[in-house]
Amino acid sequence: MIETRLSGKVALITGANQGIGAAAARALAAEGVAVFLTYKRLTPLSDPVYPAAYDQARAADASEVVARIREAGGTAEAVEADLADPAVAKALFDQAEKAFGPVEILVNNASGWLSDTFSPAERDGFGRPLRPVDAETHERLFAVDVRAPALLIAEFARRHLERGASWGRVIGLTSGGPDGFPTEVSYGAAKTTRSLVSYQHAA
Repeated sequence: MIETRLSGKVALITGANQGIGAAAARALAAEGVAVFLTYKRLTPLSDPVYPAAYDQARAADASEVVARIREAGGTAEAVEADLADPAVAKALFDQAEKAFGPVEILVNNASGWLSDTFSPAERDGFGRPLRPVDAETHERLFAVDVRAPALLIAEFARRHLERGASWGRVIGLTSGGPDGFPTEVSYGAAKTTRSLVSYQHAA
């Protein structure tokens, strides 16, 4: 365990059963942070273009991530949660505080990713299946990628102020560029909006 100024802090990390979220959880835990992970198991895409390991990771819980952190001497707990539910933000902070104490680091990583497009194409340039933009795709992406981070930041800030805390960090992970995501319309729009939400908090 490395002794740093982060040692003893508590972090809430969304989408932490795989990928970047899991890596962030392991990295923070290695610095002595108690990490509270959230995840949502997703139905396998079952399309030959996706590696089997990708489907397995999406469908897995966070038990392996938690186990690896504990084996390395870290502290971790995990809970499954659907961030599309507006009531989840408060519930997650309640659970994290019950497990470890007040949350001082919030990592908004989870995404409701899916591929939707305005074009009639059935596959994108990588061969991944596409679907048309509709109310379902738009609502799902914005609920998870925009509304959930905003509600989590609001809950973080409220509790931070109520207890008179002097230190805290909010980390918002996003992606994209000036060209957007022409075959991931709702995802690209949601990611851009998430960047603005995170920036406004930092400002």
